[in-house]
Amino acid sequence: MKRVVTLVDVMVLLVVMALVGCGRGETPQQKATARLARAETAMEACKQRSGLAATPTPTTVILDDPATKGQMLTPQMADQLRMKAQCRIELDELLEARRGAAPGQ
Repeated sequence: MKRVVTLVDVMVLLVVMALVGCGRGETPQQKATARLARAETAMEACKQRSGLAATPTPTTVILDDPATKGQMLTPQMADQLRMKAQCRIELDELLEARRGAAPGQ
């Protein structure tokens, strides 16, 4: 005897598939960790492209940092400024990903 697929069968199948699909999703913390890893990789790639691999990654995107205001421009400060300009998109994403991955977020 052949079984006929009814609308109820299709609906049950869709509900089961939706529940199975929802159960396998990443937790918010896993998503934040993955985003941070992608952002760090992108930032390192930008630093390599810009010839700034040895320069520490800035912790802010502010070009006129009050912490260094009035100080003589050193080669490291110049490299930081250059990185903030040339890697701005990657730096923005990295800083945002760090905020999102911080405990309590």
